[in-house]
Amino acid sequence: MKNTKTHANLLAAFSREAENNHRYRYFAKMADIEGEPEAASTFRDIAEGNAGHVQGHLDFIRELGDPVTGEPIRETNELLASAIKGEQQAAAQDYPRMAQTARDEGFPLIASWFDNLAQAKRSHADRFAAVAEES
Repeated sequence: MKNTKTHANLLAAFSREAENNHRYRYFAKMADIEGEPEAASTFRDIAEGNAGHVQGHLDFIRELGDPVTGEPIRETNELLASAIKGEQQAAAQDYPRMAQTARDEGFPLIASWFDNLAQAKRSHADRFAAVAEES
């Protein structure tokens, strides 16, 4: 299935469902702030369903590798290695590039946000590495 349209569709669906999960959780928070508990509850319920969809997509994708890093996702040591690789890439490449673009375009606050996220990603990688060393 690797490199087929179905593989591409699973990756796109994985990303979309993950995105929806977080969007709806954020929307629930906003509805709470506005005093709309029924809307907040509905957003949370559907977000939880989307989380299940994400895991379903991963059940199919996992044999082809992590959708972010391409690393195998079978055993815990491989999961930790994939997580470390993804966090390190975000810290060393992705967020610094985004921060520079934001600076170049005149958005210093957003650049600072991306810089902070790069630091958080380094911390995440370190935490995963510590767990991997203990395993």
